Amino acid sequence: MLLAEIGADMSRFPTAAHLVSWAKLAPGNNESAGKRFSGTIGHGNRWLRTGIVQAAWSAIRVKKL
Repeated sequence: MLLAEIGADMSRFPTAAHLVSWAKLAPGNNESAGKRFSGTIGHGNRWLRTGIVQAAWSAIRVKKL
């Protein structure tokens, strides 16, 4: 599912952080005058977001051998 949404060419994303930011899953970092404001996530591709979140949950639950 991730391959269908992103495509096979991953060279346009130098790091995983770039991919997550492009998918609108990274929280905002809004700060002004020393006050930190709510960092909500955007409205990206819902299918891509679902796939990335499921992959993250799977990675967390894998036993370390």
